[in-house]
Amino acid sequence: MSFWEQRTRKRTEELEEMYKQAVELSFKLGTALSEWRTMLPESTSPDPKAYPPCIYRAYMLGDNPVYQFSYQGMLPLYLRDKHYGNQIKDYYTQATIQAIMETVAASQTETPVLSSAFIYICHFFEDLLIRDLDNRNRSAIINAIRYAGLIKDDSWKEIEIMESGFLDVKRKNHVQVFVTPSQNAMKMIENIREKYRAGHDFSGMFEPDKHPL
Repeated sequence: MSFWEQRTRKRTEELEEMYKQAVELSFKLGTALSEWRTMLPESTSPDPKAYPPCIYRAYMLGDNPVYQFSYQGMLPLYLRDKHYGNQIKDYYTQATIQAIMETVAASQTETPVLSSAFIYICHFFEDLLIRDLDNRNRSAIINAIRYAGLIKDDSWKEIEIMESGFLDVKRKNHVQVFVTPSQNAMKMIENIREKYRAGHDFSGMFEPDKHPL
């Protein structure tokens, strides 16, 4: 191994460790922030929430339902560290389940379990910097949707998965995940892309007064 290769490998490992610590710290800070926010006099939330939370909504596209999950920021990178991976999965599972429970409680309607589902993960980026989608920890999202009870299992027999990247119209980093019955996959993809071409602001999901349809 050459000197430059050794130096590059060492620096990569150092940066990877720093990144891992930064992600873990962001989760801890988010939890602490959500807990302290509930103590403010203007707070109407009785329980601490994972921060930033998942925003969930369901809508009909033709005769089929579409379930949309919105997460602020980019998905954390995938790293071969079990503790790090478990922390990420726990965070996304907690945020996703809580979002569904709140919506179900407010609407008094149950979310059916899909026997065959298509999951479309859309990464919206703030700039055109080249990023590899397969480096992102998408398994955290898939596991969260399964634990939330929206799909029966995450094996190849029950789900299909597709990922796309978009330059966000408001130059914000966020992830939008759409789940629908498998037979509705192509119609849903085209509907999402038509909205994007028309300048639809998907990040508006994080603004309670907007929540675009």
